[in-house]
This record gives sequence, C-alpha cells and structure tokens, in this order.
Amino acid sequence: MNVYHAGDLFDFKHLAGNLLLSAAIAEASAGKYRTLLPQANEGNKLRNANIRNGDLDMVMSCHLALLNFDGTDLDSGTVVEFMAAKMLDIPCVLLRTDFRNAGDQSVSADPWNLMCSGYPRSLTLKINALTLYNELVAGPGDLDHYLRTIAQRVTAAMDEVSARPSLFGGNLRKAEEVYRWFVKSCGSDFEAQMTPERIGAILREKAELGLLS
Repeated sequence: MNVYHAGDLFDFKHLAGNLLLSAAIAEASAGKYRTLLPQANEGNKLRNANIRNGDLDMVMSCHLALLNFDGTDLDSGTVVEFMAAKMLDIPCVLLRTDFRNAGDQSVSADPWNLMCSGYPRSLTLKINALTLYNELVAGPGDLDHYLRTIAQRVTAAMDEVSARPSLFGGNLRKAEEVYRWFVKSCGSDFEAQMTPERIGAILREKAELGLLS
C-alpha cells in the first residue's frame, strides 16, 4: 500500500527525519507499506499551484496517509492535506512525537487544535520522542533501534486504521462522485490533471485492496 507521508519539509531536520522514518517503515512492514514523500517531487521548482496540485494528486492516489502532527502549532500544509484525505475517506495515522502539549481541547487527549480531531478512519499515535531517545540512543547509542521502534508502532497503527470500514460502504459509484467533486472544488486546473479516467483507475485499485468497503 502507498502511504502519503505529510509533514514539514523546510529544513534539514524535517527532510532527514521524514526520509529515515520512511525507510524504517518499509523495513518494519516487510514492504507492505511504501511511503510517498512530497519532498522528493518538489525540488527547487517555482512554488505555485502546480506544487499544490502535485501534492493533492499524491494524497488522492495514496491508500493511506501518515501525517506528522508535531509542533506547538500544526503545519498548515499538513492540516490541509489531512482535510483533503478526510473528504476522500482515506485512512489516516496522526503521528505526534512532540512531547509538548498544545491546543484548546479539554476532553480529547489530542494535544492540538480541536478542529483537527474526531474524524472517521483516523488514529492518533503519540510517541514521546525525547523519552524514547534517552532510553534507546543516549545510553546504548542505538539509533537504528530507535527508528525501528517508532516505525513498528507506526506500522501497527496503519494496520489498525486501514482495517476500519469505509464510509463508502463498497459503493464505487458514490466514491467516484465524491472524488470528482473534490477535484472540481480544488480549482487551479486540477481537473485537467485528475481526469475521470485517472480517478476511475485510482478507485478501482483502492477497491481491489478493500479500502472502499
């Protein structure tokens, strides 16, 4: 299954961390999950709607989404991609490795803005990265073990959320209507990129994997 791996990609820490975690997930899942990193496709191109459309293309095409929900304020681009995934009923793992509490929630345990919680086929995975680092790296100095441990927990979360039933209930026609409407609502020539034929192929693949039922 292809997994859209969303998160900050503006500096070395984020770029390297995303890449290391992606590789660790592929190993931990024995190849079951292949993460797609938007940072691999953006490069130094002019930052305009074409980049946005490319990322939304990847979100629509993916089978699951892994979203880094770190920071005292969530990355705005990641939040948009999460909302896109929810409009398309794509299973999502919200990964928080930041031990700081943030947001405005008094009931949910999610340490971020209330508006980003409570959606179907979404699973929150909280890992205290600093505590785990001190346990596995600061003492024994095993960075590989550190990465494997996080990747194994992420893989287990993806197994769980991908098994949850789809809102489409196996109705491929309804899924196609929703996907086409989503493309139309995005504007900025996204319809020219995501043709009805392309959407149909994406949904048939998801149906074969049991992700629409």
